[in-house]
Amino acid sequence: MKLFKYIVLTTTLFSLPSFVAAYEYNAFGGEQSDCFAKAMIGMDSVINSRLGVPPEHALELTVEPMKTGSSTAEYDSHTLNIILAAYLWEDTPHTYAVKVFFGCAQRKAYAKQAMAE
Repeated sequence: MKLFKYIVLTTTLFSLPSFVAAYEYNAFGGEQSDCFAKAMIGMDSVINSRLGVPPEHALELTVEPMKTGSSTAEYDSHTLNIILAAYLWEDTPHTYAVKVFFGCAQRKAYAKQAMAE
C-alpha cells in the first residue's frame, strides 16, 4: 500500500508542471485540449510500458470512427506514434509528456502561422 501511495504522489508531483504549461499555453490563445490530451496519453503510455502492459492494448484507443462502407479500422497515426514511441522512452513519464505537449504546440503554431500568410 505504501508503494501505491508513493507512485500516486510521485505521478501527481511530476505532472503538475504539465498542467501549468497547459494552462499557460491556453491563456495565450492556444488550443489546450488537443495537445494536453496527447501529452497525458503519452505519459500514461510510458507508465504502462514500465508496468508491462503490451503496446497492443493501446491500439483500440487510436481507432478512428469507421467510415460508411468501410470494413477495416483506420488508426490515428499521430496518436499511435505517440503511444508506440512512449514504449521506447527511457527517461521519466513527465519528460515525455512535456516533449509531446510542446511538440504539439509548436506544430499548431507553425500551422496557424502558415494559414495567416
